[in-house]
Amino acid sequence: MEVVVTTDRRPTPEMIEEAKKLSEELGAVYVKRRHNTIESIKKRYGKNVLVVGKDLLLTVHTLSGNKLFFHPGLFKIRLLNYLSGGKESMISAMDLKEGDTVLDCNLGLAQDALLSAFVSKREVVGVEKDPVIYEIVKRGLKRYRPEGKLKVAKFAFSLVKPTCGDNYAFLKQLPDKSYDIVYFSPMFIKPKWHCSVMAPFREVAVKDFVSPETLKEAERVARKRVVIKVNKGVKELFPFLSDYQVQTSAGHVEYLYKIL
Repeated sequence: MEVVVTTDRRPTPEMIEEAKKLSEELGAVYVKRRHNTIESIKKRYGKNVLVVGKDLLLTVHTLSGNKLFFHPGLFKIRLLNYLSGGKESMISAMDLKEGDTVLDCNLGLAQDALLSAFVSKREVVGVEKDPVIYEIVKRGLKRYRPEGKLKVAKFAFSLVKPTCGDNYAFLKQLPDKSYDIVYFSPMFIKPKWHCSVMAPFREVAVKDFVSPETLKEAERVARKRVVIKVNKGVKELFPFLSDYQVQTSAGHVEYLYKIL
């Protein structure tokens, strides 16, 4: 994701220092906020705008007008459904049990990783390819304070460990059978519905699907299962997924899994 970096309109010295540091790390232009509006910055540079705000949390203002920031989003809904019914499609596809280790190869906003950590009670490593999304999620997981019914999952936020990099390269350097479950949630092919919660993420996220080479490495690294979240009907588009079983869900999503 290409961005320019700035701060809130009334930045503290700490915000300014952090914004300058981020601009160097990301190889992005730092823009002094002053009287500049977000829209004027987007128009001038033709890029998304990454804003350093309160508590050094980050928000991306996309070119189309969306805002991307860390929030529990669909995790809260899925967690409450799991707690009330004792079942959840992703958890079933993983056959996830307390004590299992999970490698999430498409961390995104960490909503799947948080649910995995809640059920497994173990550290979940999440690989995120885009450095901007990685920074948003890394900070969000540290600073987010669950409230209300979400307090029951407070511990899960500290169990998700983001790392920035390419999932194929990450898998390649791991020993055989390093994790119980290796999980993928690539950006959906031909999404069949509009989700306002995910729209900002879909606009800027890496859109690579899982390659056969990456899947081969995942099957080497996993002890129990490899699981891929897709929208329904996608399996038929990829012959190399023919030996994967399907776990359906009540929505537009299904999970492909291989027992090892």
